[in-house]
Amino acid sequence: MLLATLVSALPAGASAAAPDPVGALVELTRAPLVVAGDAVGAVGLCAAAGIATAGDGIALVDANRFTRPVLRGVASGLVHRAALAVSWTSTGLLEALRGEDIERLPEAPATYLEAAPGTGRLATFLDGVGAGRLAIGDLLHAPLAVGARLVGARDTAERIAVRRAEARTDALGPLPLPPETGILRP
Repeated sequence: MLLATLVSALPAGASAAAPDPVGALVELTRAPLVVAGDAVGAVGLCAAAGIATAGDGIALVDANRFTRPVLRGVASGLVHRAALAVSWTSTGLLEALRGEDIERLPEAPATYLEAAPGTGRLATFLDGVGAGRLAIGDLLHAPLAVGARLVGARDTAERIAVRRAEARTDALGPLPLPPETGILRP
């Protein structure tokens, strides 16, 4: 039924190419990994933001100007390190399961260990929300990409892939630039 709907929604001539079962199998195999990576990243970034915010609350007690000489911010430092570990683990899994190296992930240690209380927490949480939206979008678009490849609508499948790459860039940032080849450009 999905294939019939997909074929009927295609513009004339879009399904003229031969079916691409190998491409469909690749899409079908990759989709669960990508969605799982997005979901792990979403939960991890939101959790890291919450844990770091809790650490900021503890820092009000153990790292203020009066208690810092005695307490040295030990408890809040441990909580901030836990938030950093959650962030790095979840974004590492996100990148590994997506098979992509995202330029601004993992987050810098300074975001958790050196930032003023509350700084960057909302940005981290919103990155997690963006990764969650990305997971939903990837989940919904995967069957369309598989169906397009099965019926031979390669242009449609490529447009879906480009839109998903744009959504990933919007949610998580760009992929790093490839290393320089040594060729000077004007």
